[in-house]
Amino acid sequence: MEYLMIERTLYESLVRKISECSRHLENMLQHTFCNKTEWLDNTQAQSILHRSPRTLQTLRSSGKIGYSIIDGKVLYPATEVCRLLNQSYRANGG
Repeated sequence: MEYLMIERTLYESLVRKISECSRHLENMLQHTFCNKTEWLDNTQAQSILHRSPRTLQTLRSSGKIGYSIIDGKVLYPATEVCRLLNQSYRANGG
């Protein structure tokens, strides 16, 4: 294991910048599609969540994401996709 020593002021500055980036990212995510009442199809949800079709099916089956089936097409409310994205982001230390 290697160690790197830096001054406290530099460390605190880095932590502050990372926190600012995190807040900025959360704000961007909230303003992109989270507050809209639009619906996303399976392909869009896969792209945003970086999940496979099978994983989305598992999330639907387990009740972890809300969805509707209209004319045989699976649609997700943008708010549900955003909720799952935020939940995943916070669980991974965001």
